[in-house]
Amino acid sequence: MTEAMIKFDNVTKVFDESVVLDQLSFEIEKGKFYTLLGPSGCGKTTILQLIAGFLESDGGVITLNGANVTDLPPDKRKVNTVFQDYALFPHMTVAENVGFGLSIKKVAKGEIAKRVKEALKMVRLTGYEDRHIQEMSGGQRQRVAIARAIINEPEVLLLDEPLSALDLKLRTEMQYELRDLQQRLGITFVFVTHDQEEALAMSDDIFVISNGKIVQRGTPLDIYDEPINHFVADFVGESNIMKATMIKDYRVSFAGREFECFDAGIPANEEVEIVIRPEDIEITSKELGQVVVKIDSQLFRGVHYEISCYDENQQEWIIHSTQQAPVGEQVGLIIPPQAIHVMRYNETEEAFYHRLDKYAKEDDSRDEDF
Repeated sequence: MTEAMIKFDNVTKVFDESVVLDQLSFEIEKGKFYTLLGPSGCGKTTILQLIAGFLESDGGVITLNGANVTDLPPDKRKVNTVFQDYALFPHMTVAENVGFGLSIKKVAKGEIAKRVKEALKMVRLTGYEDRHIQEMSGGQRQRVAIARAIINEPEVLLLDEPLSALDLKLRTEMQYELRDLQQRLGITFVFVTHDQEEALAMSDDIFVISNGKIVQRGTPLDIYDEPINHFVADFVGESNIMKATMIKDYRVSFAGREFECFDAGIPANEEVEIVIRPEDIEITSKELGQVVVKIDSQLFRGVHYEISCYDENQQEWIIHSTQQAPVGEQVGLIIPPQAIHVMRYNETEEAFYHRLDKYAKEDDSRDEDF
């Protein structure tokens, strides 16, 4: 088993008598890119600050690389943080900003210059040593902040929404660069964001957080294709979420008819929810469709059309398709079994993954038939 780099064991944090984190437990492995994903105020930044030592916990134990750091001050932890505003010194040059931490530690000037050069090379800023921060673009400042963090050779790099101030194109470029940098350095990254597309694009593993609790953890594919509940399905990506009834293993009823699915282990006739991603629905003629809908509107999104339509029960369906569907016309929808994901009400994460593991082999054999 891979050794945990960070471990929270029943960690609690209270602000003004309000419990923000309640006996939170999780582990983060060495050398992976983790993202804490959730809406504003869910507790993700509090977790980051507890790891860094900027906040003290009100209960529980925090370990870093096997050592108890619960009461250890920030400067004693091999952790560095890149903040949302980068916290750079505007009166200093790039080299002075990057080497600031080493100068505080009284490292020799020759060693500082050598390590600054190496750090800037890692973030592709060679030759910018004498530039002043005011002369740098947003993306370049972000790289300076990262270089300042990695020059201290941290075991963990914490990133608190560092891309939020960038424009869309630069933000996308920096996502690639951060991911590449993490893989080259091989250290643990813990990234905080409320942007689900960013989390899906960059992470090895995602922790989806709501109200101070980890609702679901898994790979981006796990989180997107197998959301544990309504919150995850709705927060991560666009979704068609509907009430349904589990008829039996691999068969579910919604939209007035029964459908084949890949879910099992749920009692017959239990009320559930289903989620279908918009890109997994195929448009066909109304004669061939499993569901007949009337097109209400469509928007061109560049790579696809976003189509809104309603069935006879006035249930809205959102479809992403490369083909147009004229507004006002009736069309048919085909929903393949693998596109339907069933969610139980109030199912725990442990029970959810146990159920998935139990039926994984059977699902794999069924997948070959479709």
